[in-house]
Amino acid sequence: MADKNDGSYYMGNENLPNRNWKGEYTPEKIAALKKAKKNILYFAENFFYIVSLDHGKQKIKLYPAQKRALRNMRDNRFYILLASRQIGKSTLMTIYLLWQACFQKDQRILLVANKEATAIEIFSRVRMAYEELPNWLKPPVKEYAKTSMTLENGSRIGITTTTGTAARGQSVNCLVIDEMAFIENHLVDEFWKSVYPIISSSKKSKAFICSTANGTQNLFYKIYNEAETNPDSAWDCGKIMWNEVPGRDEKWAADTKASIGSEEAWRQEFCCEWINSGESSLDDELYEKMEQTICDPKVVLDDGCYKIWEEADSSRIYAAGVDTAEGVGKDSSVVQVLDVTDPAEVRQVAVYKNNKISPLEFSNKVHQILRNYGSPLALIERNNCGAQVVDRLLHDMGYPKLVSYGNAKAHRKNRMYGMIAHTNTKHKGIMNMRYWMNDLHSIVMRDQETLDEFRDFVRYPNGTWKAQKGKHDDMVMAIMYGYYVLDNDIAEQYFEIIEKDDTGRPKIIEPMDFGLQLFEDPTSIYNNENMAGGSPDLNPVYWGMSDGTETEMGDDYYDLLEAGFTPL
Repeated sequence: MADKNDGSYYMGNENLPNRNWKGEYTPEKIAALKKAKKNILYFAENFFYIVSLDHGKQKIKLYPAQKRALRNMRDNRFYILLASRQIGKSTLMTIYLLWQACFQKDQRILLVANKEATAIEIFSRVRMAYEELPNWLKPPVKEYAKTSMTLENGSRIGITTTTGTAARGQSVNCLVIDEMAFIENHLVDEFWKSVYPIISSSKKSKAFICSTANGTQNLFYKIYNEAETNPDSAWDCGKIMWNEVPGRDEKWAADTKASIGSEEAWRQEFCCEWINSGESSLDDELYEKMEQTICDPKVVLDDGCYKIWEEADSSRIYAAGVDTAEGVGKDSSVVQVLDVTDPAEVRQVAVYKNNKISPLEFSNKVHQILRNYGSPLALIERNNCGAQVVDRLLHDMGYPKLVSYGNAKAHRKNRMYGMIAHTNTKHKGIMNMRYWMNDLHSIVMRDQETLDEFRDFVRYPNGTWKAQKGKHDDMVMAIMYGYYVLDNDIAEQYFEIIEKDDTGRPKIIEPMDFGLQLFEDPTSIYNNENMAGGSPDLNPVYWGMSDGTETEMGDDYYDLLEAGFTPL
């Protein structure tokens, strides 16, 4: 056994040979060394050690998705990896950079993380993996520290964060950035501006980025989206989903969802979905586009509560979303009427908003507005006060087109009309709305108040969407319910879907025959009210005629004649 104090080892560590180390090289070792240099997968599976929570220190066993990613890193100068949590993406980066350092001379390799502690932790894996390599396979150590190591072949591995200056003005042969989507934008943008030109100016320098998704308002999303959609992009991209890891099945997924407690967090962190994590639900570009279509309504009724931009057209398909409040001057009861004839261009045609109307009165108002637009499909949240509106429309007024949705997920045995709103149905509804609005820009917004509410509608750290503190989201929720009719689960029940788009959502729809459409003039009853000066629900009064003359009709009869009334 070699003496670790004979000057052949760095700091006396027998796993860190220095330039004085002398070893025997058998033909088998030479063949293995050559093969490891040429084949990164052979190098990883035969010599790279990791620490497993279940089994301790062991050689890594790569699964197919990891092999695919390593090949892409080997074969591309610029590679970006979008990956589910806990798939070993940081390990993949350390495998590559250690392989590069060991078998390529004079490499300047820089590992970047969002926090110094994270960078040090990842580098500790590199150190452990290097120390576990057989001495005959690895270049001797020249310098060995907590944040960097230099080998006798001239290669150096260092770490930094985007707040450091380690990369400023230096040459870098290989740049590796871990969890880029979670680095603050103002930090990573400045870092990228200073480092990337150095990488791109060289013909051989490489850059690799990996991260879990974290919304669309960051540099990671911009680079990945460009790589995925632009054939001329310099970047190659890859993705590893949760179910590509051996042993992960639906039970594992269900248990993980339960432990996370948020459907949205699951979809983003494990299903690689781009969920906007910015403060507002609208980015600046979409807000500006919506603002261009804002205009004054053609008709304003009910002291400004009922606004109409487009009067009903019997050739169009309408849908209504309804959100009910208590009517005590806080939250508002809202009806949003949408023209969904063309799902790619949904038009906001009418809005009713009132924070002082009781649910009982609101039921009458909803019925009247729906009749104005030919009794369209209506989705009404039935939680709390909404149940009264749904039940009155269904049982007292016989309204034929009320959506029933969410009963099964709410574990209700009896079919209940309206939408049973809970965490899953609301999340699904908001994601559906954001697809049509944010991804397709389908909405033609008319109402400034609605647009303002969208600006204040934000995603909170726990993954839920709601209004900022002190703001309201009643108009947003009503739009969400209106858009919900285009979700496949509902659309397939109430529309004939003639054609679907690339995502499987309705592209061309036709209404099913639910009975005759009757369009009532929305202004008629208000005109009567103005003329009579009283309630539109005033019933006619009949007087008897004792002798067939007008002599016994009384003063009220003559007062009405003078007011302009004509007797029947």
